[in-house]
This record gives sequence, C-alpha cells and structure tokens, in this order.
Amino acid sequence: MQKRCLWCLEAEPLVSFSKKAHTIPMSLGGQNYNNNVCDSCNEYFGVQKEGNIFSIEEALKETFNISRRRFLTGFQPKRQVGRFKSKFFEIKERKGKYRLVIKPSFKFNPIFQKNLCRSFKRGLYKMFFEELNRQEGEGFEEKYNFIRKFARYNELDFPVFYFQRSVGLIALTKREAETPFLMFGRMKYLYSDSIFVEIEFLGHVFGFPKQNFTLDDFQTYHTKSMELKTNFFSGMIPIEKLTDIDFTLTILND
Repeated sequence: MQKRCLWCLEAEPLVSFSKKAHTIPMSLGGQNYNNNVCDSCNEYFGVQKEGNIFSIEEALKETFNISRRRFLTGFQPKRQVGRFKSKFFEIKERKGKYRLVIKPSFKFNPIFQKNLCRSFKRGLYKMFFEELNRQEGEGFEEKYNFIRKFARYNELDFPVFYFQRSVGLIALTKREAETPFLMFGRMKYLYSDSIFVEIEFLGHVFGFPKQNFTLDDFQTYHTKSMELKTNFFSGMIPIEKLTDIDFTLTILND
C-alpha cells in the first residue's frame, strides 16, 4: 500500500519512509511511532530551523524532562533514573532535596521566551496530531490543514491553554513516567469536543483547538471545560512564554 505523509501530504515515491518517526521524542522516553510521517518531515522536527537555537523536539525535551525527572526520582533511587541532560537547566541534589539551577543559556527576555514558547506549542501539536493519526486514523482531512501550517511550516498562530492545578495530586504510574504516552479523555476532568481537545502529559494539562473556531466556540469550550475541573484546577491561561508552565511541578510541594 502506498504511504502518504501526514504533514506534507506527499506520497511514495516522491518521499521516503525509511526512518521511524517517534510521536513523542525518544529523549523523553517515547516508544510509539507513526508510519505516516516521511523522512523529510520527521527530520524537520528534530533539527534546528529558521535560525532558532533549538528545535521543536528540543523545546519539548527541555520542558518536560524536568517534570519527568521529578516523577522518576519519586519512583526509584536517584542512581537508577539516568543522567539528566539539559541545555538550559541543571538539577543539584543535597541531602535528598533537589534544586533547579537555571543556566545562562536560558534567557528571560521577551524575544527568547516568545520563540521558545512558539516552538513548544508547535511541538505539542506535533505530538497530538501524530498520536491522533496513529490511534484513531484521523489527520488527512482538510480541516486539519491549519495544524499542518502551524506545526510543520511555522505559519499562522494558534493558542495553547495551560490549566493551573489547585491540588498536587497527580495520577501517574511509573510506566508513564518512564515511557510517556498521550491518551485522550483518560481523566474525567479532560474535556474535548468537535473543535477543542485536551491532553494530559507528564502531569500537565493542555487544551487547544484542532480546527478553526469562533469566539462563541471558545466561550462554550471554556465554560464546559472549567465546570469539569472544579476542585482540581484554579484557572486556564494562554501560554505566551515558557515560564507560564509549571514545568518544575511546584504544586507537588504543597
């Protein structure tokens, strides 16, 4: 059967499919891969582009590996977790307590934060879209063209919302911390409809549109989503900079 790429929509033999395209970066422990991603598009997400100092997959790794490290240290001794590697952060341990050290390469100026945040948001769409196609067979429909334009071709801009937890109870198994995966609708507080979708990944909950929407669509989504999240989440914010995300999971300190 002739393969067709989910992203560029080109088919064999114009494009090749010789390499495994992991839906979640291997650096985060991802093991699933999508057979409908061509070698060129697969390479795009892992290579620095448009003059950025980081790739899309690196933006995901740098953010989520801190959360993943925290979960893994809770499940097993430090020596079994593996070495933590990061361009932006360092984790120091003293008397059983861990401290995050920010390297000079991580900057708080608006341009750096905006560019890193955009790559991160595109990465979330990348993981979601490839998993949606792998799990449910969707993705080639015309209504998903805006996802292709944003995540693959860096065009347009679409919001990603982050839900701020009010309680530090996070249901995460050791297996999910070691090899993270995306499941749609696993928790009762995750709301999705025909236009918006919510995912939970390594303790973080995100919501975003999967097709074009109106203001009325968003207001309906916001109301229904927050109704489900009563007693679990305190608010919903659009991500504009990476520091909007509690990637160190400070909520677990409470």
